[in-house]
Amino acid sequence: MELTIQRDDLLRGLQKSQSVAEKRSSMPVLSNVLLEAKEQQLHLTATNLEVSFTGSHEANVTKEGAVTIQARKFYEIVKELPFPELHITEKENQWVNISSGTTEYNLVGLPADEFPQVMKYEDVEWVQMEAPLLKEMIDKTIFAVSTEETRYNLSGIYFEKVETEDPICLKLVATDGHRLSFIQKPLPEITKFAFDKGIIIPRKGMLELSRLLEESEQVQVAFQENTAIFRQGESTLIMRLIDGDFPDYDTVVPKNCERVLEVDRSGFMEMLRRMSIISTDRYRGIRCKIHPEHMEIISNNPEIGDAREELPVTYQGEEMTIAFNPRYFMEILAVMTSKVISAKMIDESSACIIAGEEDEGFFSVVMPMRL
Repeated sequence: MELTIQRDDLLRGLQKSQSVAEKRSSMPVLSNVLLEAKEQQLHLTATNLEVSFTGSHEANVTKEGAVTIQARKFYEIVKELPFPELHITEKENQWVNISSGTTEYNLVGLPADEFPQVMKYEDVEWVQMEAPLLKEMIDKTIFAVSTEETRYNLSGIYFEKVETEDPICLKLVATDGHRLSFIQKPLPEITKFAFDKGIIIPRKGMLELSRLLEESEQVQVAFQENTAIFRQGESTLIMRLIDGDFPDYDTVVPKNCERVLEVDRSGFMEMLRRMSIISTDRYRGIRCKIHPEHMEIISNNPEIGDAREELPVTYQGEEMTIAFNPRYFMEILAVMTSKVISAKMIDESSACIIAGEEDEGFFSVVMPMRL
């Protein structure tokens, strides 16, 4: 393999591959990026067996070939090279020479045939989506995904198409058992998606996609059997779907909430941030005493001390005291744009629904704590 390529083009692709390539793995080749030079292009591939990234970049290929090299070190080298063009040559025993001007590196590689086969797709029907819309939907749900390995069916975002409503909508839902986040947006094109019941896409894949969506206005989406594919420009993300049943999320959303609290979102978030300073993993809950015109928040930690603050609110319903994990509220408020948010409850022991008028189609549910 021998080729010449523009440094900035290669750097852009390597940057996207970094978080996909495994940092530590029992399979050393998963820490590598696969380089394939053919037909005047350099193809990059990184995978962790669950999520795969592929990128293609124009190159002057004088000898076709393929090899894998350590993804992180290759990226760091390319990032620091001083000239706009670099030369890559495969030597004997999978050594790879990288040169730019008077700078030269020789890296140990691994054979390309040791690299895992990336999930294949063919003859899929692509759906064009607005990248900012899909990114908003991901960002407003991903924080609620479970990070517990034992709760495999909760370790991703649930995609569901709703064809019974007008307009036809796409729903995204995530939950970790303590809170739930839901967003629904009109998307008539989803009738082309190749799944009938809902599917679960892994959290890591959604994090990678959210980063990719920052760079463009449009993204192409397709599904095939147990695979989700997202394509933007020269970059493609391929994700293996989670094999499991997502819980019936509608049963945890409280109905007929007669106690309604309205509060300034930014003021509430700043207040929660101050009150959570003295919280720890052992003492992380706060008490909210809700009155008709103000809310009093009390944070108590026997190991450190306590804190108290009041905030003006508008409240309809009986006065009540309820306890929550402040981090759950702060993560919800951070992704919302509404100036005023509403919190609806049935009583002190029921879940709370958080929503806002400017956050159309979105709501989140938080379970109370016992202190």
